[in-house]
Order: sequence, then structure tokens, then C-alpha cells
Amino acid sequence: MPRIVTSALLDAPPDEVWPLLRDFSAIGSWHPHLPPPEVHGAGDQVGAERTFPAIGGLRERLVALDDDERTTRIAFQDSGGLPVRDYRAALRVTPASDSRSLVEWTADFDCDLSDEPAVVATVRDGVFLPGLAALKERFA
Repeated sequence: MPRIVTSALLDAPPDEVWPLLRDFSAIGSWHPHLPPPEVHGAGDQVGAERTFPAIGGLRERLVALDDDERTTRIAFQDSGGLPVRDYRAALRVTPASDSRSLVEWTADFDCDLSDEPAVVATVRDGVFLPGLAALKERFA
């Protein structure tokens, strides 16, 4: 089962970063490659779903939101054509110092062995790394 682990140091304390990342509906406002999604349910409620019609109908569900740990977890409901099964991702914000945050973005999923290199590259290089770079710029 592939696992993708990415992270970035942001020049802002977790209390400034977390409000943006905890809002499941806000990803289109900060991620350069993801349009604003259609959201069903409140963006801060477990069970909310977001759909990206422009990305093959990709549909995700918020499966966990922990303000104490500053962690969100999502699961694909429809992969939008990405050849994965049991896709789960997490965003976590932790203190790196008094004025900096570490944001970790991870994913675990299953896919055919022949698809693994392309899927890992698509998710890591096309979604996670550009998103983390945008967050670094936003909180610079």
C-alpha cells in the first residue's frame, strides 16, 4: 500500500494556520490547482462532502476533524478517475517554534502495482507539493 508523506515549514504559528486548514470547504481558496469545490454539509463537520466537477467528479468526505491535534482526515468517495482504492489523506499542523508551523500532508491508498509510480507522482507533485508551496507563500 503506497504512502505519500510531504511537509512544509510555514512562517506563522499554528493558531494562524489551523483555521484555514480545518475548513474542509476552503481548499479552493488556497490551493493553486484545485478549484472551489461544491460542498454538501458544513465545512467543519465530519461527514461533509466536497466535489470537484472540473476534476472528473472527484468526491471527498471529511472523516475526522480534531482541533486539539489540529488534524483533518479525508477519504475519497469517488476518485474522479484516479486509479486508487481506499484513499485516505490527512493534514496536520504542529508547532515548529513559537512563530512557525509544520504542516504535514499524507496519503495512504491502494492501487495496482503498475499504476503506483504515476499515482504517487500525480498526488505528490500535482496536489500536495503545490498546495504546500502555496501555503508557504500565503504565510510568508
